[in-house]
Amino acid sequence: MENVNVIRTGFMAPDFSQADINGEVFKLKDNLDGNFICLCFFPEGDAEKARSYLKDLNQGLPNSTAGLPVKLVGVSPAKAGHLKQLKDKLKLNFPLISDPLMSISSKYYIVNGYSLKPAVYFSVFVIDDTGVVRYRQSEIPGISRFSLEELRSEIPKLL
Repeated sequence: MENVNVIRTGFMAPDFSQADINGEVFKLKDNLDGNFICLCFFPEGDAEKARSYLKDLNQGLPNSTAGLPVKLVGVSPAKAGHLKQLKDKLKLNFPLISDPLMSISSKYYIVNGYSLKPAVYFSVFVIDDTGVVRYRQSEIPGISRFSLEELRSEIPKLL
Protein backbone atom coordinates (compact mmCIF):
# COMPACT_ATOMS: atom_id res chain seq x y z
CA MET A 1 0.00 0.00 0.00
CA GLU A 2 1.30 3.47 -0.87
CA ASN A 3 2.01 6.02 1.84
CA VAL A 4 -1.16 8.13 2.04
CA ASN A 5 0.89 11.14 3.12
CA VAL A 6 2.93 11.34 -0.10
CA ILE A 7 2.26 14.55 -2.00
CA ARG A 8 0.52 13.62 -5.26
CA THR A 9 -0.85 15.44 -8.27
CA GLY A 10 -3.94 17.37 -7.17
CA PHE A 11 -2.74 17.92 -3.60
CA MET A 12 -2.09 21.38 -2.20
CA ALA A 13 1.66 22.00 -2.12
CA PRO A 14 3.05 22.41 1.39
CA ASP A 15 3.97 26.04 1.85
CA PHE A 16 7.37 27.03 3.17
CA SER A 17 9.54 30.06 3.75
CA GLN A 18 13.32 29.69 3.62
CA ALA A 19 16.28 31.88 2.76
CA ASP A 20 18.01 31.11 -0.53
CA ILE A 21 21.81 30.99 -0.80
CA ASN A 22 21.93 34.79 -1.24
CA GLY A 23 19.98 35.40 1.97
CA GLU A 24 16.76 36.37 0.15
CA VAL A 25 13.70 34.80 1.78
CA PHE A 26 11.78 32.60 -0.66
CA LYS A 27 8.12 32.11 0.24
CA LEU A 28 6.37 29.61 -1.98
CA LYS A 29 2.95 31.30 -1.85
CA ASP A 30 4.44 34.72 -2.66
CA ASN A 31 6.03 33.34 -5.83
CA LEU A 32 2.92 31.67 -7.25
CA ASP A 33 1.16 34.84 -8.39
CA GLY A 34 1.08 34.56 -12.18
CA ASN A 35 3.62 31.72 -12.22
CA PHE A 36 3.96 28.02 -11.92
CA ILE A 37 6.86 26.90 -9.73
CA CYS A 38 8.95 23.83 -10.42
CA LEU A 39 10.57 22.75 -7.17
CA CYS A 40 13.59 20.62 -7.93
CA PHE A 41 14.90 18.66 -4.96
CA PHE A 42 18.37 17.23 -5.40
CA PRO A 43 20.78 15.36 -3.13
CA GLU A 44 23.77 16.77 -1.36
CA GLY A 45 27.21 16.02 -2.76
CA ASP A 46 28.70 15.94 -6.20
CA ALA A 47 26.56 13.29 -7.84
CA GLU A 48 27.29 13.55 -11.55
CA LYS A 49 23.75 12.55 -12.49
CA ALA A 50 22.18 15.33 -10.37
CA ARG A 51 24.62 17.89 -11.81
CA SER A 52 23.68 16.76 -15.32
CA TYR A 53 19.95 17.14 -14.55
CA LEU A 54 20.52 20.62 -13.09
CA LYS A 55 22.48 21.74 -16.16
CA ASP A 56 19.68 20.47 -18.42
CA LEU A 57 16.98 22.15 -16.32
CA ASN A 58 18.98 25.37 -16.46
CA GLN A 59 18.11 25.54 -20.18
CA GLY A 60 14.57 26.48 -19.11
CA LEU A 61 11.13 24.96 -19.05
CA PRO A 62 8.16 25.59 -21.35
CA ASN A 63 5.16 27.67 -20.28
CA SER A 64 1.92 26.11 -19.05
CA THR A 65 -1.11 25.73 -21.34
CA ALA A 66 -2.37 29.11 -20.13
CA GLY A 67 0.98 30.65 -21.05
CA LEU A 68 2.14 31.07 -17.46
CA PRO A 69 5.92 30.83 -16.99
CA VAL A 70 7.38 28.01 -14.93
CA LYS A 71 9.99 29.30 -12.48
CA LEU A 72 12.55 26.77 -11.37
CA VAL A 73 13.76 26.66 -7.74
CA GLY A 74 16.36 24.17 -6.51
CA VAL A 75 16.26 22.72 -2.98
CA SER A 76 19.05 20.62 -1.48
CA PRO A 77 20.24 19.55 1.97
CA ALA A 78 23.70 20.84 0.99
CA LYS A 79 25.04 23.83 2.91
CA ALA A 80 24.68 27.28 1.33
CA GLY A 81 28.42 27.60 0.66
CA HIS A 82 28.48 24.37 -1.32
CA LEU A 83 25.38 25.42 -3.26
CA LYS A 84 26.97 28.78 -4.13
CA GLN A 85 29.98 26.95 -5.56
CA LEU A 86 27.69 24.59 -7.48
CA LYS A 87 25.65 27.50 -8.85
CA ASP A 88 28.81 29.26 -10.04
CA LYS A 89 30.38 26.11 -11.47
CA LEU A 90 27.26 25.12 -13.45
CA LYS A 91 26.25 28.74 -14.18
CA LEU A 92 22.75 28.06 -12.86
CA ASN A 93 20.27 30.89 -13.41
CA PHE A 94 17.65 29.84 -10.85
CA PRO A 95 17.53 30.25 -7.06
CA LEU A 96 18.93 27.55 -4.80
CA ILE A 97 17.71 26.92 -1.27
CA SER A 98 19.76 25.14 1.36
CA ASP A 99 17.61 22.73 3.38
CA PRO A 100 20.21 21.16 5.74
CA LEU A 101 17.63 19.91 8.23
CA MET A 102 15.51 18.59 5.33
CA SER A 103 12.45 20.35 6.71
CA ILE A 104 11.16 21.29 3.24
CA SER A 105 12.09 17.90 1.79
CA SER A 106 10.26 16.16 4.63
CA LYS A 107 7.08 18.15 3.92
CA TYR A 108 7.21 16.78 0.36
CA TYR A 109 7.99 13.21 1.55
CA ILE A 110 11.09 12.72 -0.58
CA VAL A 111 13.62 11.89 2.14
CA ASN A 112 15.29 8.50 1.81
CA GLY A 113 15.44 7.43 5.43
CA TYR A 114 16.73 3.98 4.52
CA SER A 115 20.22 5.14 3.56
CA LEU A 116 23.01 5.32 6.15
CA LYS A 117 22.83 9.10 5.99
CA PRO A 118 19.36 10.46 5.21
CA ALA A 119 19.25 11.99 1.75
CA VAL A 120 16.65 13.28 -0.69
CA TYR A 121 15.50 11.63 -3.87
CA PHE A 122 15.96 13.73 -7.01
CA SER A 123 12.40 15.00 -7.48
CA VAL A 124 10.43 17.72 -9.22
CA PHE A 125 7.05 19.15 -8.28
CA VAL A 126 5.29 21.53 -10.66
CA ILE A 127 2.93 23.73 -8.66
CA ASP A 128 0.30 25.90 -10.34
CA ASP A 129 -0.50 29.52 -9.53
CA THR A 130 -3.13 28.43 -6.98
CA GLY A 131 -0.75 26.17 -5.03
CA VAL A 132 -1.90 22.81 -6.42
CA VAL A 133 0.67 20.18 -7.42
CA ARG A 134 0.03 19.53 -11.13
CA TYR A 135 2.97 17.24 -11.82
CA ARG A 136 5.39 15.18 -9.79
CA GLN A 137 8.33 13.02 -10.76
CA SER A 138 11.02 11.36 -8.61
CA GLU A 139 14.05 9.25 -9.29
CA ILE A 140 14.10 6.37 -6.83
CA PRO A 141 16.82 3.78 -7.52
CA GLY A 142 15.34 0.52 -8.72
CA ILE A 143 11.82 1.98 -8.90
CA SER A 144 11.64 5.09 -11.07
CA ARG A 145 13.91 7.27 -13.18
CA PHE A 146 13.75 11.03 -13.77
CA SER A 147 13.00 12.04 -17.37
CA LEU A 148 13.56 15.65 -18.39
CA GLU A 149 11.89 14.92 -21.73
CA GLU A 150 8.74 13.80 -19.94
CA LEU A 151 8.78 16.88 -17.71
CA ARG A 152 9.18 19.19 -20.71
CA SER A 153 6.40 17.44 -22.63
CA GLU A 154 3.94 17.47 -19.71
CA ILE A 155 4.29 21.11 -18.64
CA PRO A 156 2.60 22.57 -21.77
CA LYS A 157 -0.40 20.32 -21.02
CA LEU A 158 -0.88 21.74 -17.52
CA LEU A 159 -3.71 24.21 -16.98
